[in-house]
Amino acid sequence: MSGSLLEPRPSFSNQIRSLTILFSNCFRDARRFWRSSFTGYVKSRENLRARIAISLHFLEYGNALKDSVPGHGMDRAMMLARDIEIYIERFGSDATTEIALRTLESYLAFNEGSGLDLSVIEEVVARHGKSAFTGLKGGVETVTAEEIRKKGMIDFLAFAEARHSIRTYEKGEVPLASIENAVRAAQQSPSSCNRQTCRAYVFTDSEAVQKVLSLQNGNRGFGDQLGGVAIITSNLSHWENAHERYQAWVDGGMFAMSFVYGLHAEGLGSVMLNWSVTHDQDEKLRKLACLPESDLVITMVGFGLLPKELKVPVSQRKPLDYALFVNSPVAASEN
Repeated sequence: MSGSLLEPRPSFSNQIRSLTILFSNCFRDARRFWRSSFTGYVKSRENLRARIAISLHFLEYGNALKDSVPGHGMDRAMMLARDIEIYIERFGSDATTEIALRTLESYLAFNEGSGLDLSVIEEVVARHGKSAFTGLKGGVETVTAEEIRKKGMIDFLAFAEARHSIRTYEKGEVPLASIENAVRAAQQSPSSCNRQTCRAYVFTDSEAVQKVLSLQNGNRGFGDQLGGVAIITSNLSHWENAHERYQAWVDGGMFAMSFVYGLHAEGLGSVMLNWSVTHDQDEKLRKLACLPESDLVITMVGFGLLPKELKVPVSQRKPLDYALFVNSPVAASEN
């Protein structure tokens, strides 16, 4: 055995088999991304909704910059105006267009008196700005550091250290309001260009919960105690280019963690249930839960009521110096 190997190398045939399975699953991942995303062109309502989100986010963060100047993002503003027209013509007004129109109004206000030709944008806002107005926000607002600290200053380290992966639950119904609050918290997670691609498919009916859990192999010994299970997904229709092929996993992971913290804040127990599977198993879940092809399954989360007393794993987290590197060396810039 080579000194660089930790165990004997598998036979050549076993390596070929493993490689074939890997390539097959990678190909299916790529095919799903190609079919669902708007790589090349917009194919669906969700694709257009995503492009609208990207454009309005570009305008929002541009106008929020300290040194923002009039005319910043004009091409994006024009694209956003055109996409709003197309969207309303095809699908009607909804939250997507209302938020986008509020953003354009904010953009016009920022550029007022600049002498720029904003007539196309002004016409779109005039034509659709008052339709289906429900009070949704778009654009920028001014906040203070005091306001942020007042609402956000908690002992988060203590909060995080009090969360455990729970594998003992009290029987009982989980309040729907607590689940809704946890999902609202998850929706506050950062997402690429604020596309907000993630969803939680939640099941609390005991029969449905057990059917879903039967496809996940990490809940033995406690799955029958869970009060509910959530399937966390990211919609691939919101991604555009090859360099974004892994972004759904990033956004979905943050959404899932925020959802778990939201459950924790509601006094509930939860446990991440891994969904690293091959496509044959993934298709079984899709069929069972009626998931669209465009939804990439990120993970599952089991949850339920906490008993008065329970045991949890106690192994320490790795030392801080394993995870934290401050001012690590950087390579010299190449000319």
